Amino acid sequence: MLPTLQSLFFPRSVAVIGASRRPLTIGYRLIKNLIDFGYTGAIYPVNPKGGIVKNFRAYPSILEIPDEVDLAHIVIPAKFVPQAVEDCGKKGVKVVIINSAGFKEVGEEGAKLERQVVEVAKRYGVRVFGPNCQGIINTDPESRAYCNFTFTYPLEGNISIIAQSGGVGEVINQRLNELGVGVRFYASNGNAADISIPEIIKNYAADEKTAVIIVHIENLADPKEFYEVVSNVTPQKPVLAMKTGRTEEGSRAVASHTGGMVGADIATEVLLRKAGCVVFRDQEELCQAAIAFSMQPVPKGDRVGMITNTGGPAIIATDEVIEAGLSMPPLSDDSIKRLKEALHPAAVAANPIDVLATGTPEHWETAVDVLINDKNIDSILITFVTPFFVDTVGCARKFAAKVEEARKAGKPLIMNVMTDRRQWKETLSIIHKAGIPEYEFAETAARALVALCRYGQIRRRETEPPKQFDDVNSDAVKEVLDAAANRGAKHLSQAETFRLLEAYRIPCARWVTVQAEEQLTSAAEKVGFPAVLKVDDPIRALHKSEVGAVVLGIKDEEELLDAARRLWHHFEGAPLLLQEMVEADREVIIGAAKQPNMGHLILFGLGGIVVELLKDVAMELTPVSRGEAKAMLRAIKSAPLLFGFRNIKAADTETLAELVERVSRLVETFPQISELDINPLKVSAAPAVPLAVDARVILE
Repeated sequence: MLPTLQSLFFPRSVAVIGASRRPLTIGYRLIKNLIDFGYTGAIYPVNPKGGIVKNFRAYPSILEIPDEVDLAHIVIPAKFVPQAVEDCGKKGVKVVIINSAGFKEVGEEGAKLERQVVEVAKRYGVRVFGPNCQGIINTDPESRAYCNFTFTYPLEGNISIIAQSGGVGEVINQRLNELGVGVRFYASNGNAADISIPEIIKNYAADEKTAVIIVHIENLADPKEFYEVVSNVTPQKPVLAMKTGRTEEGSRAVASHTGGMVGADIATEVLLRKAGCVVFRDQEELCQAAIAFSMQPVPKGDRVGMITNTGGPAIIATDEVIEAGLSMPPLSDDSIKRLKEALHPAAVAANPIDVLATGTPEHWETAVDVLINDKNIDSILITFVTPFFVDTVGCARKFAAKVEEARKAGKPLIMNVMTDRRQWKETLSIIHKAGIPEYEFAETAARALVALCRYGQIRRRETEPPKQFDDVNSDAVKEVLDAAANRGAKHLSQAETFRLLEAYRIPCARWVTVQAEEQLTSAAEKVGFPAVLKVDDPIRALHKSEVGAVVLGIKDEEELLDAARRLWHHFEGAPLLLQEMVEADREVIIGAAKQPNMGHLILFGLGGIVVELLKDVAMELTPVSRGEAKAMLRAIKSAPLLFGFRNIKAADTETLAELVERVSRLVETFPQISELDINPLKVSAAPAVPLAVDARVILE
């Protein structure tokens, strides 16, 4: 634990301002929790009437406490909190936990009061946890600080939790307790007026006894701070993260495909992943994965070895593993030879290894030993049913005896144990005491292993700085954007947008702007046939195909003249844009949408008119490196269409990845770009270069 929050998590003395003798109050519960949990420090109730609270002398004011106070709970009406904080400052209190509500969560008056509290605290050097929060829990035997008004007394362990929502945090805390898994620290900081989630994570990371960090967030007050802190933590310790509030509808209408598919909720999840978090959308799955992280090493690769004594659950586990992108490779020849020599003749000496329902402790021992020593295997998943005709206690002892050897080999051992938990208590007890995560369902065990592998991938991923392109024309972009700003335009025209893209060396289909009939012939000579003619007016024809503002497949000058006259008839005075018609067998989208305090979210996926229907996209936050761009291409479900599938030849994926990088650099350099769509980007078999045939830019 860093010195900055030592007094919060390891207070030598705690005062409760607003202490009460009434059981159904927070002021009573806080003192009761400290006593019942075995807090090792001094407790000082503060109540204007003095007297006795839970056998402790109550002081009318914190200033009257004769001894030093490290931490003070404040559980009085919000309007009295600023004065209470000032008294704490005068007393020399280092940290206050403000459990009281009535601050920025209730509106501007509350926000004003909250700012006043922080100002007073800073004047005296007091740190503020909250307001409108639960508090903290520390299970360390040297402290046993239950500075919290909830009711779940956690076991001692190595999982540390920080939750923006006290309700979510307590559910996670309670579930881990039900599963018999210990917690190191717990914190829920409510409004986070001063002590932030990133600061708490930083302190957890510095704590030697914390093995895994769970974080729940609803929103990020300072995404930059979060990213900077967490991206430095995740290479060393796993951070399991959950973002809630994903289904909130955007309040504004969006004009681009990219803008229609992203929002702060999605952007936050992307930020979590970019920072190296293992992201969850299910509390139960998060808790079950945390158990595996708390007990087992991180695998060095994604190759899973499985052992079973029953078919069906092994099939379920295999499906989970393979669908998650892991592999179950063949065993080495030496491994197969050992298995055939040791197992029953009817057993399966392959991956998965089936020792049969009659498998003895010795059979299981051999199978586990084989996977520990097989260089083709990185992790071990066991599905184990407990038949009445097998010495399951003996089997459990063999598993327990192999755990440390597996750990030394860097291979996590995860179990799915299918049994009557009332009758096979001894078997389960041996497995638990050995530190083997065991789960009732095969899919739960497999998903826990997948989470471990995900984190292994994060730790192994190569980091590289984003490329600084020296072949771009930033002056040309600035000229276009300045001109738009001077006329108060929010949307760029197609011509302006193509000039923007070309300045950043993003290939576009040949195009020419046409203002009058006499320009059509020269325009056709530059573009060629077949051609496309579009109305280039972002106000009247933003979505061209929907308002009849585009004519496709123009074969000659006669058709071109007819198309131009029809478009000018319906869109009088509008400039037209003549463009070569590009034939390609694939279409993709590259987009960007600015996010508050996060930069831009870059999107890549299947393009054309189906992008919002299929939503087959990958997203990353700026800046995007080449490695991240390549990963985006691989991440979409339609990736085989880009890398080669059946009779479809591979596209120029290197150039596609570079274009993603260039778009990232463009919007990062010019943050006044709010949204950008290149859709569609026409893609053919390599070495053909992808070409942008339609694009849209929206300014702030």
